[in-house]
Amino acid sequence: MAEGANTRRITIGLVFAALAMLSFVTGGLLANHLVDRGNSPVVVAFYEALFGLAFTLAIRLRGLRSGQPRVQSGWGWMLAAGVLFALATGSFYTSLARIDYSVAAPIVGAVPLASYLFVLIVLRGYERLTPRVVVGATLVVAGVGLIGVAN
Repeated sequence: MAEGANTRRITIGLVFAALAMLSFVTGGLLANHLVDRGNSPVVVAFYEALFGLAFTLAIRLRGLRSGQPRVQSGWGWMLAAGVLFALATGSFYTSLARIDYSVAAPIVGAVPLASYLFVLIVLRGYERLTPRVVVGATLVVAGVGLIGVAN
């Protein structure tokens, strides 16, 4: 029974990771269109973050109504994550006002390598990082970089 629950948890995690990827790509393309038309990159990033926050809060309120316990320490982490996400989004959209999407996207595509560096430095002991994962992330970033250079 525990193995089935773990498989389901992993499957749901993979589905939401794919949804996040599609959302980031679509949001980036829409933002590129808006910024190219003269809209402020920071304003575009603000509205994206605002709608994301509203969506996240709606999901959290649903969980609170169903009786899920509140995690007090989670609010600080959520605030920090929100500020950093807004900084990342605003920076990306500001870059789109100055360079093409095909140039900016591969640079942002280095997130997996930066994430693994973060895991090695900050989350030592909490996350397991294997050489196979590092090689895979390097290949993904290299592939995205090659596509960006070819465009």
